[in-house]
Amino acid sequence: MADHGTHVLEVMRVAEGEMSPRRDADVLASWRRCVREYRLEPGRRLGPRILTEGELRQHRQESEELLEMARHGMEDLYRRVNAMGYVLLLANAHGVTVDAIGDAQLDRDLRHAGLIAGSQWNENHVGTNGVGACLATGRAITVHRSDHFDLALTPLSCTAVPLHGTRGGLIGVLDLSHLQAPQDKMSQALTLEVMKSCVRRIEMANLVRRHRGDWILRLNPSPEFLDVDPMAAVAIDADGRISGMTHNARDLLAPDADAPLIGRRFQDIFAGEPEDLPKLSRAMAPVDGALEILGGGLIFARAVPPGTAPRAVAVPSLPAPLAAIHGGDPAMQRLAERAAKVVDRQISIILRGETGTGKEFIARAIHASSRRRGAFVAINCAALPEALIESELFGYAPNAFTGAHARGKKGLIREAHGGTLFLDEIGDMPLALQARLLRVLSEREVLAVGASRPEPVDIRVISASHRDLASLVAEGRFRQDLYYRVNGLILDIPAVRARTDLEWLIDRIADATEGKPRFSAAAMARLLAHDWPGNVREIVNLCALCAALCDGGLVGVEDLPAGIGETARQAPGDSATQGRALRSLIAACDGNISAAARQAGVDRSTIYRRMRRLGLSGSGGAPEGSGIGN
Repeated sequence: MADHGTHVLEVMRVAEGEMSPRRDADVLASWRRCVREYRLEPGRRLGPRILTEGELRQHRQESEELLEMARHGMEDLYRRVNAMGYVLLLANAHGVTVDAIGDAQLDRDLRHAGLIAGSQWNENHVGTNGVGACLATGRAITVHRSDHFDLALTPLSCTAVPLHGTRGGLIGVLDLSHLQAPQDKMSQALTLEVMKSCVRRIEMANLVRRHRGDWILRLNPSPEFLDVDPMAAVAIDADGRISGMTHNARDLLAPDADAPLIGRRFQDIFAGEPEDLPKLSRAMAPVDGALEILGGGLIFARAVPPGTAPRAVAVPSLPAPLAAIHGGDPAMQRLAERAAKVVDRQISIILRGETGTGKEFIARAIHASSRRRGAFVAINCAALPEALIESELFGYAPNAFTGAHARGKKGLIREAHGGTLFLDEIGDMPLALQARLLRVLSEREVLAVGASRPEPVDIRVISASHRDLASLVAEGRFRQDLYYRVNGLILDIPAVRARTDLEWLIDRIADATEGKPRFSAAAMARLLAHDWPGNVREIVNLCALCAALCDGGLVGVEDLPAGIGETARQAPGDSATQGRALRSLIAACDGNISAAARQAGVDRSTIYRRMRRLGLSGSGGAPEGSGIGN
């Protein structure tokens, strides 16, 4: 760790204009920004700020494109460095770490250093660091040990490389940090080159994925690595214009030009016409072709023709299984649309909601909407006895323990090979097994109990919990590294009482019930007024009971179980009190029902339902034919 007095003195001298030959120019410039612009104290020992769970969730939701773009490349890179003590961070353009992969055994040290998801690395908050300096300059950088401005960070070595979208904008930073790197900064020179190569491949894959309907022109200064690892690429649309690019394309094609490449015509960049692109494809060119750049020089190029036509800008129709999970409720519609975007991506999903909201039903719909042809395997982590859960999940070798079957057992995780593993109530999984599950998700392999060799496994993981996993992490009851591994996309399932398609849901469940009960108008009104604390599970049980009691006949109010809908029938005094309270709440929110719902901590549909129940109109909560509030 840097000596306090020596470090402060060196920073202040640099801030006053002196040079320091042992520091890179970008580090010196960052120190000056920290002192002159941000007014930070060089003797500070604060480290990065850690966001709240709500703040992190918002940043992750806003960074879905970045997370989708980088995740596969991050996992591939970490597999190559995971034995070297590194942690890999993905930060968005706001400097917030939205994803992190690190050694589970270093969890406490990583948390202490702030090398976790949810840490904020902007220079104006934490001083000179890899992510912050990279965002400030747009250039790759290694900030090594005492290069850091904040003394709390001087044991670290951080190598950061910017990530750019297909239209050239900087959208994030990939950072590889080491908790205790060697003193010599040159030890990280290879790390920087590996990181640049990784980012180049991530941007290349992203360009190909997002421009399937365009020609992709791969570019390299020499022909040897053009097909296996091109330096850059551009996408050419049907009008012959550049519609997307990797960041390095500018360096190769127009390093000194100020005008952007996006939107420029093919013939404005190259000595040729867009019609020449097929001649550069592998099908028509026996050798890699050379293109003359109008700005000067030659570049070797390989043209890849368009794949399937790009999807229309309009929202595509949902897969049938996901379209069938609701009857028009806006929250469920948004959930289905978001789920549809990732059904065929290796992005983990957490389904979050109250007990009984139908998490497994939705998980099955996601699985059925995907191209995965393996089994859907559901595991209730709260229902399996702790003594059995390890062998049930991971399987066991023949005769692995007393009482084990002579042929062994495959295990539920391997049963889900090629399909989906649904982990219900994952927050109840014992800590020891969480570590083993993390290895399965990281290494994509399973080691059965008593076995000496792991088996590869291809699974898509969907988790569910009615508990706050982030709180369990804070309490030390759920591993942070596992949390961020399964926490890819969070889908919040609304409670039944908050759904606007409640009548559709009741009818759907009744249709699926043996005996198909039908409810009278009065009975249905009572059902719609009920708060359904048991959610979907309560509706299922009620429909089964009514079908049995009415034997296929119409279900009337008198046939409903006691307590159903009775919360709507208040004594006059109670109704008046509730009406005044609700009217005051709506008035305090200037008649904004959405704001009133947020204040009350309920869904907007719940407010409307209570208004109807209490005889209040939709205009500012004024009463209808009652003396409430007079």
